[in-house]
Amino acid sequence: MCKAIVLIILVILISACGPAVTQEPAPATSSPVSPTAVPVPPTSAAVLPTKTDAPALAVISADTAGQVERLHTLSGHSNKIVTLAFSGDGVYIASSSLDRTIRLWDVQNGQEVHAFSMNKVGFNGIAFSPDGRLLASADAIWDVASGQTVHTLEQSRRDPGPVAFSPDGSILAVALESQRIKLWDVASGQMARTFEENPDDVTFSIAFSPDGALLAAGVHGGMVRLWDVASGQIAGTLDYGSESDVHDVAFSPDGSVLASGGTDCTVRLWNVASRELVHTLRHGDGLYGVAFSPDGSLLASACCDRTVKLWDVASGRRLRSLSHADEVMGVTFSPDGTLLASGGYDNQVYLWGVPR
Repeated sequence: MCKAIVLIILVILISACGPAVTQEPAPATSSPVSPTAVPVPPTSAAVLPTKTDAPALAVISADTAGQVERLHTLSGHSNKIVTLAFSGDGVYIASSSLDRTIRLWDVQNGQEVHAFSMNKVGFNGIAFSPDGRLLASADAIWDVASGQTVHTLEQSRRDPGPVAFSPDGSILAVALESQRIKLWDVASGQMARTFEENPDDVTFSIAFSPDGALLAAGVHGGMVRLWDVASGQIAGTLDYGSESDVHDVAFSPDGSVLASGGTDCTVRLWNVASRELVHTLRHGDGLYGVAFSPDGSLLASACCDRTVKLWDVASGRRLRSLSHADEVMGVTFSPDGTLLASGGYDNQVYLWGVPR
């Protein structure tokens, strides 16, 4: 009888404590990659809490920003990480690097699932289709489940560039240096159309509005161009009044606000309808990436000062700085808002969250 009581108490204590989170997993394998990715053998890695595990992760918000901590580090790249993207279901995160690979990671266990090779070294953008089935760069579109190439795109391109899926997943926009923005039909893999104006722009970033009507492009010379997707004409411009390079742009989830950041060391929040500047957030150093939380209340910015900063969108108030070992280039929120991913010059992906 006593032994049974002791066992029951031990079970209750173990259930209450939940699984531990290991901060530093063993590095993932970094074997040579081929254009068609091959699944990577499992390595030992920490398991992140899920919705069915205890402790669960709280949503990162203005109220919980002070409790954000680094939960996990994904290692495997041999050079700087430039862009990051979560799949729409939050199962995977993809990282693009100057080592000419895109690596696909399982968020739950930290394992590397696929590695995709790229033709050019540089700031290769990546994006998941809204349904999470496809992953794209300016090189190709891949099937996430199998790692197989679905379509081959810009094999003759001179430089890498940003990409973005339309909200319905039917179009992939690709912006390459000194070339017109191209729209590719995802189903056929054929180029559907191009935006004819301003072929000499150096375009650093692009993003579709949530309704798919606009495509924002951050360009050299302190400007964000807003393209009307249906007509292919410029619908408006957001002018910095300086020669800053606009490295990243992002629409808020409801499409009412556009965030932009670049070499002038600020994040600018614009009212999309009126084209007016709402807030100027002083970061302190050059910016590479910006990302809204899923509910639109927070903005994360990746900076040259080795930090990720969290901002309250409504007030423009800085809530928190998260430290990196080196400059930070990419940042993104998970679809449910419980994880924040960042990566940069130290070749690693950091996953941040708030354990309950």
